[in-house]
Amino acid sequence: MRGKRFDAVGIGLNSADLLCVVERHPLFNTKGPLLEVSRQGGGQAATAMAALARLGLRTAYIGAVGDDEEGRFSLQSLREEGVDVEGVALQPGRASQFAVILVQRGGPSAERGGRTILWRREVALRPEDVREDIVRSSRLLHVDGHNLEAELRAAEWAREEGIPVSFDAERALPGTEALVRMTDYLVASEDFPQAFTGEASLEEALRAIRRLGPRVAAATLGESGALAFDGERFHRSPAFEVEAVDTTGAGDVFHAGLIYGVLQGHPLPRTLRFANALAAMSCRALGGRAALPRLGEVEAFMRQARSYPE
Repeated sequence: MRGKRFDAVGIGLNSADLLCVVERHPLFNTKGPLLEVSRQGGGQAATAMAALARLGLRTAYIGAVGDDEEGRFSLQSLREEGVDVEGVALQPGRASQFAVILVQRGGPSAERGGRTILWRREVALRPEDVREDIVRSSRLLHVDGHNLEAELRAAEWAREEGIPVSFDAERALPGTEALVRMTDYLVASEDFPQAFTGEASLEEALRAIRRLGPRVAAATLGESGALAFDGERFHRSPAFEVEAVDTTGAGDVFHAGLIYGVLQGHPLPRTLRFANALAAMSCRALGGRAALPRLGEVEAFMRQARSYPE
């Protein structure tokens, strides 16, 4: 697979994010000042591809945008990172994804950098929009579950090519199980495993998910790092300590770190540690992409930074 055109192809969400920094999240029917405003590209799959491009990998993004300012901005933000966007479907007359993200700067340390996201999206990637040639020309396919039929078709092509599939599992929707069964590396939000499986504990939920097919089933746990099950044992990897400015996109960037480790053939513990470092570094600036590091910066950070106690 070394001769493939792309190291990773991501299918899923892209967004034009308007980030608004506030001292504290406002209560209902109140007013307050904005401390800072920034417009940046976002979206789960798109941000993961941008993060991998910063690490020096060849990436492509497949998704949908409308013929509007938000769509043009989203695509340009990816081009500037070196992400190929020739597989993006243009859907005239439909609104691209746009998000307003309120980021808290003040309050207790546990709340600083926390955010509330309000979003609008009319575009949706259809199965017939997915470029088969791009999917088959990748070393790894990454999906985020928001365009299930399209992602299932792409996962089928990946399987035929022997291309591993990673899945950023955020919410359990009708059809999610079919995608899980075609996934090799599933990393979920903290709440997904138990909600999806009905199991009482996170550990049993990850066991149940792995029985459906993934080689690795994992969950990101915020300041508690990540927990992964490879079929033989659980691997707990602590998060790194940073002064968080904004946690937007940290999970997306974690996936990029996991994908990087998989493509490099690194052992799972090393891969999880790298993914945690990448995610932590992304929290040091406003927005999901402003602080994306290059490979040498991640390696230096891992030598110097402290992890939270396990």
